[in-house]
Formats: sequence, structure tokens, C-alpha cells
Amino acid sequence: MIDLINPNNFDFFARFLLAGLIIIWLRSAFAVGERPRLSEMVIEAVVLSLVNQLVYQTLIWLIPIIGIPLPKGRAAFLAEVLVLPALLGLCFGLSLSRGWNRAVLRRLSMPIQSPRRRAYDFAFTVHEVEGFAIVTYEDGTRIQGYYGENSLAANDSERSDLYLERIYEVQDDGQWYEKTPPRGALLSLNGMRSIEFLEPERNDDEQARSG
Repeated sequence: MIDLINPNNFDFFARFLLAGLIIIWLRSAFAVGERPRLSEMVIEAVVLSLVNQLVYQTLIWLIPIIGIPLPKGRAAFLAEVLVLPALLGLCFGLSLSRGWNRAVLRRLSMPIQSPRRRAYDFAFTVHEVEGFAIVTYEDGTRIQGYYGENSLAANDSERSDLYLERIYEVQDDGQWYEKTPPRGALLSLNGMRSIEFLEPERNDDEQARSG
């Protein structure tokens, strides 16, 4: 193992591991959710490094035909292990986040990958606009609050929580009233059954434009 980690093998690992890690890192910038551990990325990094090599070999075959001079020496090496993987990572990330590949995947009957790894992440990235939320727990407890620019939803592999900047009570007439004195709340989502998002009411002009 010690013999593998030495300066003589740097070029090999840069081509067949580092390049793939760069692609994964830049692609993950467009995905919302938990980042995979390094040990989980090694196999994918090797595969993506091979893809990078395939693209690079194709380019160095095509570019002279077009008449563009190829970089040489260390410049060519940096283009191979840094520049090209960065461009591929950006392309993969944009395709993932904007759904450019979904039509192709549907036609091939292949699963469609979402840029959000959990429905929780999808819900709070789509509902970045301000609005009211109702959090219901398994024991029947319900908490009504306002999720706005001063609120935060966060989760990781061990805990998930939600900060609502304002908390409300629902009176018998069905109206929401802000608690007195005004307060926010940090909610643990352990035992949560559902989170409901209430769309803000729109006036007649907005309804006419959307209709």
C-alpha cells in the first residue's frame, strides 16, 4: 500500500481518481441534500475518470483535425485532470438540475435521477417563497407557523429540524392569530408525520394573469 502512494504514481491517480472526484464535487454543487462520503465516491470517481479519459482522447483526436494546436507538457496534463473534469462536472450538474436528460432517460425506460436526494430537500428548495406551514406529529400535535426568509430547514443523517420565525394559534373561528408575545420556534422533526404548505392568497389581478 505504501508503494502505491508516492510521487511516481501521482499522474496515474490524478487521471483515474482525482479527475472523477472533481466531476463529482462540481456536479454535487447543483444537488441539494446529503453529500456522499469519500469511501462511497471512490468507485464512481474511477468510472467518471474513465469517462473523462474517453472524452479527452476523443478531443485530442478531433482538435488537430479542426486545426487548433494542442497544449503540450504539463499544460496538457492540467487540461486533462483539472480543466476537462471541471467542465464535465458543470455539464453533468446543469443537466441534473435542469432536467435536460429526462426526456432521453424516459425514452430509454431508465430511472430519472433527481438533484434532491430526499423529498424533504425538494419541499424546502421549491418552497423558498414565504408562506405558512402546518407541522403535524405522530401523536397528533399540530404546530402552525410562518416559514420566511428568517426561517431555516436543515437535515443530515442524524437529525432534522425546522426553525419557524413566527408561531400562530388557530382559534375556534379558524383564523390564525400570532402568539403573544411574538415568538419563533425550533422544531425537532423526530416523530413528524407531515408538513403542510399553505399557498399565499392571491388577489384578483394575479389570478387573472395566471388564469
